Amino acid sequence: MPNGRSGGFIMQIGDLKELIRASSGSTFVGHLFGRGLSARAGSASDVATLVDECPQDRVAVEEQHHDSYIIHLSNDPISWISVTSGSPLFPELRRRHAQWVAEHPGWSGWITF
Repeated sequence: MPNGRSGGFIMQIGDLKELIRASSGSTFVGHLFGRGLSARAGSASDVATLVDECPQDRVAVEEQHHDSYIIHLSNDPISWISVTSGSPLFPELRRRHAQWVAEHPGWSGWITF
């Protein structure tokens, strides 16, 4: 798993749900971490289930090495989705990240949920 945060942003859970719905149910969208399981590939259907269980109305999205993202659905217990450039979610996360940076210049905080 990547371990070098290079940025991040906050995303509304409803926005994330829309992104996932735009992908076919069996399409690979990211690697799933947590729930006492080893990392595994996650389809849009798998990810949709995790996102539906997320108790927050927004999530932290952490950029890793400028080339991937980790979506923090929960940190206790850990429930994360790692999104790499091969995922259909990646370009949209990149776009939303750029928009966040433009709207929040100088923001360097990190919110934990």
